[in-house]
Amino acid sequence: MSAARVYVRAAGAVTPAGTGVAALRRAAADPGWHPALGLPRPDAEPLPVAVCREFTTKDIVPPLLARRLDRPSRLLAVAAREALRAAGEPLPWAPERVGVTAGTWNSGTSALVEVLRAVFLTSPDEAPPAQFPSTVANAPASQLGILDKLGGPNITFAEKQVGGLRAIVEAARLLLARRADAVVACGVDEGDWLNAEGYARLRALAAPGRAGMVLGEGAGVLVLAGDPGPAPIAAVAGWGSASAPAPPHRYPADAAALAAACVQALARAGITASEVDLVVSAANGIPALAALELAAMDAVFAGHRPAALGVAERLGEGAAGGALRAVVAAMTVAGAVLPVWGCPAHLAAAGYPALLGPARVALVAGQAGGGSAVALVLTAV
Repeated sequence: MSAARVYVRAAGAVTPAGTGVAALRRAAADPGWHPALGLPRPDAEPLPVAVCREFTTKDIVPPLLARRLDRPSRLLAVAAREALRAAGEPLPWAPERVGVTAGTWNSGTSALVEVLRAVFLTSPDEAPPAQFPSTVANAPASQLGILDKLGGPNITFAEKQVGGLRAIVEAARLLLARRADAVVACGVDEGDWLNAEGYARLRALAAPGRAGMVLGEGAGVLVLAGDPGPAPIAAVAGWGSASAPAPPHRYPADAAALAAACVQALARAGITASEVDLVVSAANGIPALAALELAAMDAVFAGHRPAALGVAERLGEGAAGGALRAVVAAMTVAGAVLPVWGCPAHLAAAGYPALLGPARVALVAGQAGGGSAVALVLTAV
């Protein structure tokens, strides 16, 4: 095992484009593809959430098992099973040596609402006991470990927008520490009206005449291992993280943390900034984040201008969105897809071009409200 990298052995996805990595590849290769937006809410117009309208567990999770899982757990189970099957049947690792790291922004919210509705509107005796296990953020990862008998470390990160990227970083750390032989690293979020309503009232969501983010529903999965195996997709060559003090609902005042995370990731990978071919943008439609990203990229790259790719406006923002950006980056450096979603306007205005050809080194970074910043470097193998 290299001291500086781990390998992407397989990927899985559930996105607004459909179920499976193939559906994501088709969408990424279509410049006209945009998600269907609209999450119903009880007393107003639908919310701008990119939802997985065609999602089903059919032929992937048995009906009796699917019935007892909440939606985030079903989303993750389907994406993870796609990745695990692609990694090999049977798995090339002992199940007790396969871990799970998950990032989530809102898993558990819907189940908790159902329990509290019963408690406060009727009585505690009416609270549905089957819902209790799903009221916590680590339910999807825990359920996945139980469903597929994965006995390695099982950890969930609730780190807002960078939760999915954090899960990949910590999976790599577990592998380098030999705590596991493989790790299912993932991000998962559901389309939940209460979560989205909160951001709508903060005026953080996109609306006619107002810039803002689109929240995303789905799951992105990378199966990571310390050895490349016969056909690795890509390598996670470096990673870094930093933080800056900020209120939970705001981004930091400057780009120092985001730039530091990127510099750490490149240094760990042994790659110079001028060798980066592609930046998978963290931009989500909120002007403050666009300004931070531009400042960080200019600090990291100086005069170099790698291609930049916008993803969040297509797949939505969230922990799942972060993991899916890493999935897109892995597929891109592997040559499995040439995404044509274009360069975000703030980076294009500063001279960053759109992706027009193959890329072998990709930087994927994220900045969360509250101050956390995480960055990954993925390379071709």
